Amino acid sequence: MKKFAADNLMFLRDQYPEIYKLMRNRLEWPPRLSYEPARNGQANLLVRQPKGDSFYLYSRYDPSREAELWVQSLERNVADADEVLMVGLGLGYHLKTFLQAFPEKRVYLYEPEPDLLFAALETVDLRSILGHRQIAMFAVGADELILSEMLMAMFRSLKGRFSSVIVPPYRKLLPDLERRLADIVRERSINYRVDLNTRVRHQADWIENLTVNLERTLRTPSFYPLKDVCRGWPAIVAGSGPSLGEEIEYLRLLKNHAFIIAAGTAVKGLLHHGIEPHLIVSMDPGEPNFWVFKDLEVGQIPFLYITTIKHKVIRDDRAPYLMHGYLDVDVISRYILELTPEDGVLMSTGTVSGTAVQMAAFLGCSEIVLIGQDFSYPGDRVYLDGLKITSEKNAKRLIDNALLTVENMSGGINRTNEALLHLKLDLELMIQKLVHVPVYNASRIGAVIRHTRPKTLEQLYNETKERKLDPEWFKEQMRARLSPYPPERRAKAARKAAKTLEELEFIQDRLNQLHDHLQTPVNRYAEWLVAFEPLWGAIVTHPLFKQVLTFFLAKELEYVQRHWDEVLSEADLHRKYEKLLTCVMPVLEGLSRVVPLLMQHLRILTDKLGAKG
Repeated sequence: MKKFAADNLMFLRDQYPEIYKLMRNRLEWPPRLSYEPARNGQANLLVRQPKGDSFYLYSRYDPSREAELWVQSLERNVADADEVLMVGLGLGYHLKTFLQAFPEKRVYLYEPEPDLLFAALETVDLRSILGHRQIAMFAVGADELILSEMLMAMFRSLKGRFSSVIVPPYRKLLPDLERRLADIVRERSINYRVDLNTRVRHQADWIENLTVNLERTLRTPSFYPLKDVCRGWPAIVAGSGPSLGEEIEYLRLLKNHAFIIAAGTAVKGLLHHGIEPHLIVSMDPGEPNFWVFKDLEVGQIPFLYITTIKHKVIRDDRAPYLMHGYLDVDVISRYILELTPEDGVLMSTGTVSGTAVQMAAFLGCSEIVLIGQDFSYPGDRVYLDGLKITSEKNAKRLIDNALLTVENMSGGINRTNEALLHLKLDLELMIQKLVHVPVYNASRIGAVIRHTRPKTLEQLYNETKERKLDPEWFKEQMRARLSPYPPERRAKAARKAAKTLEELEFIQDRLNQLHDHLQTPVNRYAEWLVAFEPLWGAIVTHPLFKQVLTFFLAKELEYVQRHWDEVLSEADLHRKYEKLLTCVMPVLEGLSRVVPLLMQHLRILTDKLGAKG
C-alpha cells in the first residue's frame, strides 16, 4: 500500500515544497480511514465520520466510471468558465477525468483534508495529475486561512471567467462545505477588489506619507520595546460606531480597570465624553483623518502612529508620548531602513481597529473587548451621537446607499455596504490569527464579528472592578523603555535614501528611453523587440522595482501577469508586437505617475536628512 509514497513525496518536494513540509513528517495512517479497493481493483477508502457513520469515498465497483459521470454532469456549470476552483483531490479520479474532458481550463486545486492527501500519497500515483500543465495552483489544509490566501492569489492571476466545483464525496465528508465555500469566495472577492481599489485611490497619499513620515520616524521611538507590558490587563479597543455612545458610562467606569485603546477617530468621541484613552492608534492616509485630529489636544496622550498616517495629523513631532510602527506593506520604509520585526512591523490591515487589536495582543493584554466596531448603520446612525466626522448630508447619503444587510448582536438586521463588510472581514481575519488572545464584542447593536464572543462592558467592569490600573502607569513604561534610533542607524538611512533617489533617477532614464522607443517607427519587428527587451528588463529586474514600485502598481502588474504568457507564446512577430504594447502600457503609464512623485518626495527627504547630518 505504501509503494507510491516515496515517489509522490519526492514529487511534492520538487513541485510543491510547502505541501511537502506539511506531509513529510506524517507517519501513521489516519485512524478514520481504511484502505478497501473497489471491485475493479482501483484504490478506494472507507471513511468513518465522528458520529460513527461511515461511507466509501468512491463507488465500490468502478471509481473511474463514477468520475466520468460526474464530469459529464458539469458541462453546463463549467462550459463558459476559463478557470475552475476544484475542491477535493481525494484519490484523484475526478481531477484526472476533469483534466481529460476540459483540456483548456486552468484548475486551482484545494484539498481541505490533509488526512486524505496522506492516504492518496500512499495508495495512488499522483505525479501525472498534480504535475499536469493545467494545474495552476494547489493548496492543502483545513484552516480557512489557507483557502483565503489561495483565493487571493488566484484572483491576482485569473485571466477569464471563473467557476467552482466540489468533488461529490466531499459533500458527505464536509456537509457545510458548499455554503462555506460560497461565502468565502464572495467575501474574498470583495476583499480583493476593495484592496486593489484602495491601493489605486491612496497611491499618491501613501507615497507622500511614507516618505514625509520617514524623517519623523527616525526621530521617534518604535513601540517594540513595550512588548508584554500590559500582561494580565484586559484591553478595550474603541471604535467610533454608534454602540460606543451607548456604553460610554461603563467605559468611564472602566477607565481605571482596563487598558483603553482609541482606534483612530474614536478618540474624538471619547474626548467629547470626557474619557482620555491610555493609547491612541492612528494610520489612515487621507485628508479626512487630518480634519478629525486638527483641533484635538492629544499631545499628552500616548500616540502610536503607523507610517501610512496622513503626515499633517501629527502637529507636534516632539510630543513626549509619540511613537511609531509600520505595516508590512510599508515598502518604502522597509527598503530604506531595511526593517526587521524588531522595528515594530504589524500585519497589514484595512481598518485601524485591526491594527489596534494587534497592538493590544502585542502588549500582552489578557483579553480584548471591542466596542464601537459596528460595521453597519444601527438605527440608521453612522457614528456615535455627538461625533461630527462627516456632514449630515454625507451621512444620509451613506445610509441611503447602504443596500446590503448584516446580522447584528441582538439578532436583528442592520443596513451596511460593501466597504464596511470588507473592513469587517479584514478585522475577522486578523482576529482569527490571534489564537492566543480571546476577543469579545461588547456591542449590543453592531454587526456580529466572527471569531469573537459576546461580553458587555458591564460584565467586564464586574470582573475587573477589584483591580485598579494607575492612569500614569503606561506613560511611565514608555519613558523607561523607549528611545529613538541611534545616530548610526539614522546616518545609514540617510545614505540609503540618497542611493534610492539615484536608483529612481536610473529607472526614470530607462523609462524615458522606453517611451522614445515606443515612438520609433517599426520597420522590422524582430529588431524592435530585441531593442525593447533590455530597456524593459533594466526596469523590471531592478531591486527597487521589485521591492517598492510593484506595490504601487499592483493593478497594472495584475494585468501583465494575466496576459504575459500570451505575449511569450505568440509566434507571429506583428501580433507579438501589438500584444506586447497592450500588455505593458498600463505599467509604463503607472511608472510615469509613480516614479516622478516618489522622486519629488525623496528629494525633500534627503535634503532634510542631509541637513540634520
